[in-house]
Amino acid sequence: MGKLNIKLAFLLLVVNFVYKSTAQNKTVLSTESVIVKTNTSVVLTGETLYCQLYCLNKTTVFSDISEVAYVEIINDHKESVIKHKISIKNGIGSDDYFIPTTLKTGNYKLIAYTSWMLNNSQNNFFEKDFTIIDPFEEHMNMVIDSTSSNLSDDKNETKNTSENIVLNLDKEKYSKREKATLLLPKTLDKGNYFLNIRKLDFIPESANNRSFTADPNLKQDINVLPETRGEIITGHVKAKATNADLSSKTVTLSIPGKNFIFKTAKTNSNGKFTFLIDKPTNISNCYVQLSELDRENYEITVDKTPSPDLSNLIFSNKTYISRKNLKAIKERSLATQVENVYFSQKKDSLIEASNTDFFFQPTEKKYNLDDFERFRTFKETIIEIVVELNFKDYNQVPSLYLSNNKFNITQSPEPCLVLVDGLQIQDINALLNYNAYQIESISVVDRPYCYGPKIFNGIVSIITKNKDFATIYNDKNILKTTILRPEPSKVYFEPKYETSTSLKRVPDFRYQLLWKPNIAFTNSEMSIPFYASDISGTYEIKLEGITETGNYVHFYKTFKIE
Repeated sequence: MGKLNIKLAFLLLVVNFVYKSTAQNKTVLSTESVIVKTNTSVVLTGETLYCQLYCLNKTTVFSDISEVAYVEIINDHKESVIKHKISIKNGIGSDDYFIPTTLKTGNYKLIAYTSWMLNNSQNNFFEKDFTIIDPFEEHMNMVIDSTSSNLSDDKNETKNTSENIVLNLDKEKYSKREKATLLLPKTLDKGNYFLNIRKLDFIPESANNRSFTADPNLKQDINVLPETRGEIITGHVKAKATNADLSSKTVTLSIPGKNFIFKTAKTNSNGKFTFLIDKPTNISNCYVQLSELDRENYEITVDKTPSPDLSNLIFSNKTYISRKNLKAIKERSLATQVENVYFSQKKDSLIEASNTDFFFQPTEKKYNLDDFERFRTFKETIIEIVVELNFKDYNQVPSLYLSNNKFNITQSPEPCLVLVDGLQIQDINALLNYNAYQIESISVVDRPYCYGPKIFNGIVSIITKNKDFATIYNDKNILKTTILRPEPSKVYFEPKYETSTSLKRVPDFRYQLLWKPNIAFTNSEMSIPFYASDISGTYEIKLEGITETGNYVHFYKTFKIE
């Protein structure tokens, strides 16, 4: 046993030396880049901008480094007006952005990056130009010029005719609300694609976008951690008194709810803490607190999510819209207004995150209170039903402790960790007289439990029926804040007129007939149905994507609705 301890100590010494040596020098690590494709580069207020994001590197095509990406819309004052966090799986993600009427007509940038990319000294984000038009703006910043040479109004020009044959429709013309079927042949290369079907209204679009090629040998100064296993949330603990020790303080983070998240972390010598959130929920309300006796002597702040330097962004001074496009803008705006009126009947479906086990499962004993005789208060319920617990004072405050020590382990003087809907409660006075009829279940881990940097003297997890205890609980020592969370995955609305009559009397003024991201193609024939709208005209099908060998491919085809 002595020799084993010596070997372990030597191994730890070597690991520590290597870590310190690496941290003190520039490291050579694989980098990544992103490419974002959108459904259009000219969007009206009230419309939705859809995007597909690819995170790439040279070694594996689709990057396996980051699981989170950031997409921002930047105005010509270099201000971020919309910022989203996107979950990435195997280097692929998608999102959408409703364009509010608060955004003025003008040129905007869509930028995208991962936290890992911010370590690059140059080219650390993707950028794409696009235009937002507010049709109701009286003095639009537009140059009314039908002779502008830098824009093409002819969308009917032939594009890659040799590629067009890959997209096969069952017809070339459709009547309103008729079902159409697009056939993707098995000769299409394996890869990830997205499908964009929308009306051509001949409003000129900008194709300008800039990315960079990932260099796996690029040297980096590591200032921002890569989000390789989930979201990273950082913050600082500050002492109200001078010269107070900030190191080794236990900080907890709670994101309450049905699938609550509870995390613990230790501060470093500067009071900095770091949380890793590896559980998918889209709840942004977050509660951070010190799990210390003297927590009232400290303050907590949560850092903003990192962003790139935007000082070198260059915007065009004018938005070039030809005079002949004004009618098309008005018609499209009217269609958008009609679609928004009937939004409640055409909602996208959110894909709920799968129920995952809480961190202490399956070690707990769960009491579903409906299985027992109900008692009026929480205190009475603990005394009469939950035999593993009892009440004792800790620092002159009523607290919960394990009733016995069947594991023959000396209990720490601290009480059990108490969670209500995932929110840590350090003063249970607020719980003693809480209406037990509002409690769904009480789970108990009746042994010391090591979680993160701390060993808790047992765990008590209380789930309320409405999962809303955090909204009514007040503790001046808890920081209540919001954090940027990944947007929920969606199944975008598609009418099915052949099988449903619920939309029979609802107008269909869709310009965007179909947006289908993340199509994994595996050399087998694929049939994709969609429905025509009530808007006649010429429509374009765009199939774009990246193959498994890293080639960007795109295919086009047009059809008519009469």
